[in-house]
Amino acid sequence: MKASAATSQPASGAAGGRRRRATLSREAIIEAALSVGSSEGGSALTFSRLGKELGADPTAVYRHFRDKDELVLALTNRMVEESVKRVEGVDPARVGWREWLRRVASSVRAVYLERPAVAVLAATRTTATPAETASVERLIAVLHHAGLGVVEAAEIYRGLLDLTLGMTQATAAFALLPAEVQEQDVKAWTVTYAMLPESEFPHVRQSVPRLAELNRDDDAVFELVLDTFLDGVQARIDRLGAAGR
Repeated sequence: MKASAATSQPASGAAGGRRRRATLSREAIIEAALSVGSSEGGSALTFSRLGKELGADPTAVYRHFRDKDELVLALTNRMVEESVKRVEGVDPARVGWREWLRRVASSVRAVYLERPAVAVLAATRTTATPAETASVERLIAVLHHAGLGVVEAAEIYRGLLDLTLGMTQATAAFALLPAEVQEQDVKAWTVTYAMLPESEFPHVRQSVPRLAELNRDDDAVFELVLDTFLDGVQARIDRLGAAGR
């Protein structure tokens, strides 16, 4: 009887494995990767770890993704889709091009910072997926309708994207540092910079209180830089408008 039970048990397990592999989908793998990456960091995104998370053999993951890079592109596309969804009900004709661009940039930043470990991997990638290409088209179109030439609108789109993703990636990377390392950086401003001799560093010393505040508030820095960038875009639009009159 024991021998019979032993032979029947693997058959049941194999059937269970087949069921898991049959139901394992690309979307399930992406969800698992977002979960693992968010909680354990980008280095944990191995197919072996994902197989364990999904209760499947790692080879099942290879059926959907050729390698980790293809998986990272899929995660990037998911972030793009989520960012687009957050602003899809906002009409640039109603709120104005500047406010619309602000909301687009803020939505991208928010989505990426919700998963900082994944953001560090995804922020520099280009997917050329339908979600991304449609987003690029709309951004250029909004800037063109605001008064820029198509090529100049494309340049501004690229600048806005790099500004947003670059600053967001920096914030995400800092968030992943150990707490004691973060505190050391904070003390550099609140202690070390504050004790610099005023005779040699008068402007730094005068600025230290505000710089210390901004060191703890990346969102405030992002808003400041974004406003400055948008001021520049407005100035370009105004110059083109004046030249056309």
